[in-house]
Amino acid sequence: MTPRQRARRPKSLLSVWLRPRMPRRPRSPAPVARPRRPARRPAAPTARGGRWVQGPAAAYGSRSYDVYLPKGHRRSAKAPLVMLLHGCLQTPAEFADASRFTAVADRNGFLLVVPHQEGRHHPQRCWRWYESRNQLRGAGEPAVLATILLDVLAETSRWRVEGRQVYVAGLSAGGAMAMTLAATYPDLFAAAGVHSAPAYRSATGGSRALAAMAGRTPVPPPAAASAAIAPLIVVQGRADGVVAAANAERIADQWMAHHSAAGGTADAVRARVDKGQALGRGFTRVRWYSGSHGRRVLEVWQVDRLGHAWSGGRAGGSYSDPEGPRASTLMWNFFRTHAH
Repeated sequence: MTPRQRARRPKSLLSVWLRPRMPRRPRSPAPVARPRRPARRPAAPTARGGRWVQGPAAAYGSRSYDVYLPKGHRRSAKAPLVMLLHGCLQTPAEFADASRFTAVADRNGFLLVVPHQEGRHHPQRCWRWYESRNQLRGAGEPAVLATILLDVLAETSRWRVEGRQVYVAGLSAGGAMAMTLAATYPDLFAAAGVHSAPAYRSATGGSRALAAMAGRTPVPPPAAASAAIAPLIVVQGRADGVVAAANAERIADQWMAHHSAAGGTADAVRARVDKGQALGRGFTRVRWYSGSHGRRVLEVWQVDRLGHAWSGGRAGGSYSDPEGPRASTLMWNFFRTHAH
């Protein structure tokens, strides 16, 4: 590509807002957080304040799930719900523990549901976000997860879910599947949290998955009849060697394209940029606001020196880094402003 051709390439929305363009790698040789596996894997989720309830054994597309009832939960009271989707090489128990989501649930009184992706579904327990058969409403893994959600919503004896306040969050492959659910089931999920993951449909086969994670594949435009993607919060490490930092920009651009295709206007979405420091890590945060009341509809956090790990997670946890903004708290603070 010639310098003239490079100059003509359109800039991403996120890079325009951030001027100058965000670095994709740290400027200094400061140490990068490396994902850590726990010294002892929990065989099942452990409760610190509330309690876990085991769901049906491999009932939905051969997937089982567990539900976390937070401290002080009353079964007659309706509560919001967050679906957690673990990453590759993780168990649901490891992810729930490392992300600190149970502690956030205890403080704020929401339920968690953690579906299980086992070795028989994928050798490394990855959600198959990169396959075209798993990128559509009513098909593949998105349909399996939607069915699990509907089963949890139907329960009334052990818990009650406030159906207008249902959210999904995930890390890595789980983050990519959370992104897929935000695009295919925005009527079920009022908002989604995506941590260290590529854009929706940036790969449509296993051979392109690594290129998509590196940010080297095209992101398809929305179909003519596409619905808007659910409100989204994205957290991405700038020093991530598994999922390139450029994916945060690609997701933001994709969200805005779907927003426009669904009848929204990009001009009506305003952005605000902040920089700050949290738990030893600098970050850049971009928030997009829409509507007369200025509701946040899209939020992107880029964290300095963070590798492929959950920001502000439990020390020694699976793919977590105790430094940096606490992603679980950020996501809940974003989620609770959205309801159907």
